[in-house]
Amino acid sequence: MEITYRIIQPAEYNIFYERINQDDSWWAFSPSLGQLSAGDWNAYCGNENVLSLGCFVDNVPAGLLQGIAFSDASRAMRIAVIAFREYAKIAPVMMRGAADWVFASIDCACMFGEVPSTNRHVMNLLQKTGFEKQGSIPELYWSDAKQKFVNATIVVCTPESLRKAKQDADLDI
Repeated sequence: MEITYRIIQPAEYNIFYERINQDDSWWAFSPSLGQLSAGDWNAYCGNENVLSLGCFVDNVPAGLLQGIAFSDASRAMRIAVIAFREYAKIAPVMMRGAADWVFASIDCACMFGEVPSTNRHVMNLLQKTGFEKQGSIPELYWSDAKQKFVNATIVVCTPESLRKAKQDADLDI
């Protein structure tokens, strides 16, 4: 099994869009964006300020990390991530590889995101990747399942926390 990473090209935007729809995973991928139309998705992916890093397993799309700089004067990147369902078991490995790619290829001091408190799966994945809890934001996201607003946990990954997560993963083998 070969895992590779590359910036996805416009001809591939719809492949990833369809996969997110197929998995019905907009709520997990990016609760702040919500479900986008195909046109809005293509425009977002094509934005020069958005990094759309595809993860491929044996050349098949397996996941996506999207990031956007917090500001023009910042080295912090706000991210959204997804591993498609059939790759869930290797999602931590895929995500650590994507984080490695970001830190090696971009002048980025940290990646951060907000995870709805109800999304334990994404929270577990991010913690195995080196994201550390930094705090919470009360009632940031609407939960259709709970029919109320839920808190979000702020998570941050640095090159140092990624290294520690990789060391911890090596100990689990």
